[in-house]
Amino acid sequence: MTLLRRRLPAVASVAVAALLLGVGLPRATGVGWRAATEQLEVLTLPQFVLLIAVWLLGLYAHTFLSTAALPELTHRRALTLNLSGSAVSNLLPFGGALGMSLNYAMIRSWGHAPGSFGAFTALTTMWNVVAKLALPVLAIGLLATFGELPPGHLALGAVAAGLALLVVLLVVTLSLLSDRVAAATGTAAQRVVVAALRLVRSRREPALDRALLDLRARSAGLLRRGWGRMLLGMATYAVLQVTLLWLILHMLGSSLGLVYVFAGFAFGRLLTLLVVTPGGVGIAETGSAALLVALGGDAGLVAAATVLYTAITFALEIPVGGLCGLLWWRRSIDPWRAS
Repeated sequence: MTLLRRRLPAVASVAVAALLLGVGLPRATGVGWRAATEQLEVLTLPQFVLLIAVWLLGLYAHTFLSTAALPELTHRRALTLNLSGSAVSNLLPFGGALGMSLNYAMIRSWGHAPGSFGAFTALTTMWNVVAKLALPVLAIGLLATFGELPPGHLALGAVAAGLALLVVLLVVTLSLLSDRVAAATGTAAQRVVVAALRLVRSRREPALDRALLDLRARSAGLLRRGWGRMLLGMATYAVLQVTLLWLILHMLGSSLGLVYVFAGFAFGRLLTLLVVTPGGVGIAETGSAALLVALGGDAGLVAAATVLYTAITFALEIPVGGLCGLLWWRRSIDPWRAS
């Protein structure tokens, strides 16, 4: 019974994702799964190869962020970290913690200091969250500039994202620049964690206040030296993801403009912050497809493009990342000795 209770949230999360993809996406576009997948039959093998190449190029661009956040890391290992962590995160609801644990084990096996992982995780997470909040703000600006009034739900989402972005940037900036703010944040986190440990009858008192001050010092130094590479990596990654979605739509015959495709992509990236399902899958796709149709996209083509885009950027990461993780394990651990 206890095991069932522990697994119930995970089962419920996967069920929600399946329901959103199986029912929500067809309702958002008005096109069933069979009709959507039939649209993909027009694509040729060279086109599929091009799409995979753009996807891989985007992942490589993201390694510039990772290698700036952990300077001793190579691009190849950064790509392995990204894919392996994503494979775990995409398989399980709230799988980010397990993916992070795997990445920590990988980084330690490569000889990096334990303290470097905290700054690496903090900086890469910060840039990913900032990007997801900034994209809808940029999208609504582009739509307004090109004379198109954005739909009400996009405007509302952009306003909410803009406010959240300001809060995140303010907190991050003050924490990095002010010793007092960093100390206060550390003290508050210390109290919350200690109180949580008391609820489970643990007497541990982790020194989070000192740990966060050390993390702040490491992160501030890395950000000063590598912010340009971090920004370049994050921006290029986003551009290539938008390009991938635009290519899929136009290979299928859509005439939807790049600005509209960007708006749909940006809204979908914002919805991935809702980690109710593994990787936000189902929620992001349904919201993005609904917006693309509202902006004038052909429902059938949008549905087919959403299915293929999700298959490449989400589903394909699971086997590829799993293979990367397996290769790392075989090189790092002697299976005979472990047994």
